Amino acid sequence: MLIDAEALHEGTELRSDVTVVGAGPAGIVVSLELARRGHDVVLVESGRRQFSTEIQRLSDAFHFDPTVHAPMSEATRRQIGGASVIWGGRCIPYDPVDFDERPWIAHSSWPVRFEEIQPYFDRASTWFFCGEAKFDIRSLSGVEQTSIVPGLPDGEVLTSTLERWSLPTNFGKEYFRELRSSRLLRLVYGLTCTEIECDESGSRVAEIRGRTLRGKTARLRARVYVLACGGLETTRLLLASDRVHPGGLGNQAGLLGRYYMGHISGRIARVRFSTPPEQTAFAFDRDHDGVYARRRFSFSREFLHEKRLPNIEASLVNPDIWDPSHGNGVLSFAYLALTAPFVGKHLASEAIRKAATGSLRERVVWPHIWNMVHDLPTTLKFIATFGYKRFIAWRKIPGFFVYSAANCYPLHYHAEQVPNPESRVTLSDERDGVGMRRLRIELRFNRQDVDGVVRAHRFWDEYLRRHQCGQFEYLADDLETSVSEQARDGFHQVGTTRMSGRPEDGVVDPHCKVHGCDGLYVASSSNFVTSGQANPTFMVVAFGLRLVDRLCTVVLRR
Repeated sequence: MLIDAEALHEGTELRSDVTVVGAGPAGIVVSLELARRGHDVVLVESGRRQFSTEIQRLSDAFHFDPTVHAPMSEATRRQIGGASVIWGGRCIPYDPVDFDERPWIAHSSWPVRFEEIQPYFDRASTWFFCGEAKFDIRSLSGVEQTSIVPGLPDGEVLTSTLERWSLPTNFGKEYFRELRSSRLLRLVYGLTCTEIECDESGSRVAEIRGRTLRGKTARLRARVYVLACGGLETTRLLLASDRVHPGGLGNQAGLLGRYYMGHISGRIARVRFSTPPEQTAFAFDRDHDGVYARRRFSFSREFLHEKRLPNIEASLVNPDIWDPSHGNGVLSFAYLALTAPFVGKHLASEAIRKAATGSLRERVVWPHIWNMVHDLPTTLKFIATFGYKRFIAWRKIPGFFVYSAANCYPLHYHAEQVPNPESRVTLSDERDGVGMRRLRIELRFNRQDVDGVVRAHRFWDEYLRRHQCGQFEYLADDLETSVSEQARDGFHQVGTTRMSGRPEDGVVDPHCKVHGCDGLYVASSSNFVTSGQANPTFMVVAFGLRLVDRLCTVVLRR
């Protein structure tokens, strides 16, 4: 059932077994799984089915450094479907090493083991439409060459690990019919949760209060509450709920909002292979279900321990499409399409479009047109085939990669940001349109983040040379400065309600329950102790499924 919050009577009280806050991937999965198992669920979403600029402004931060952190308007989406409306569809789990004891990375100890979460990967893959939970090229049938280039074996360096891709899946679109028709689920949209109110003891939630942009209020009462409103918005709601608990709910140790992490990513090298160019696996593979997958450079678990490295991976990518010196008609067409007035914004999310086109640069046209004319047959073929695969086919192709006859490809790295208690978010005194205090964001990268990236590239380069398969060509003389200048995130919001076995070490317990507050749970990447090499979306759903099992078998049976 769908309910427009603006149509509710003032002060309406909505009761349920479970109230879930946030209709992004985690909130939708948790809500539908609970409803399928016979529990009455109210799912609350601040946004509506269609995007609203006015509602999206509620996420705007009071302060952030734009050279380090993306605007919240680009990193989040207040809409049914949440950030899945704007994401690229990349599905990849954390690695076993992320859950290991790693003394060289401070504050990195998880209170759960990889083996506890791995069983949920198959179910998560089903929700994402990304095929089987197989993340190694050697597990796919019909693949003869398992490495990126022939003659490069898996050892301390791996090139057989995979990232999978969803359709990409907009959860608001894919699951809208079930959200609307479920007998036990009520989706209330246009209602922003502004405060969690505790009972007199302060140890249990009495209700959650919500407000619409037009000033109408509602109250939500349930046996169990699950916060699934994103990595920073979940933390913001807990910080704002400070009437009984100074500093916010779950902040008894002063750690709520701390350890804010994302990833450190960019390009500092290209790879020039010495193997036959036509045998380089630079593009997508497909499994027997037609799911797109892609190989990456990474390291073995043992090597990461031996060299005391943060987790990191890297992928072959296209040259910068905004630079016409690449001389490629396909890349120039992509640039012109993405920068075209009134058209480009419909082809990719704003963040992805800006990253691809070098948005701060002046738009260049004629050199790109010349590239297309010079390379016309290839460009026309690309327009026809890629257009079908991207916009018409049921299984959407996530992107494209162009062949390099020189067998030379830029390398894009994506690395773990180590936990840092001084990297944090707090509340300001400025308030948004529903009266909530806006966030002050201080995302901080440190020397260990930068050093890990540089050392990883050195190891990859040495491994290629040792096996006589190629070498790296660095794009800058001062690699440390180059990595530091590229250090920027805000899209992968991790760590601000960190999981811990003891209340003094974090905000939520190993079952995602807020320490010291019965019945209040968090389903968000904000729970994660480390950021790993993977974007968090897949893991958020996996942990959400684990939470559902806990609620159904233990909590709601009491």
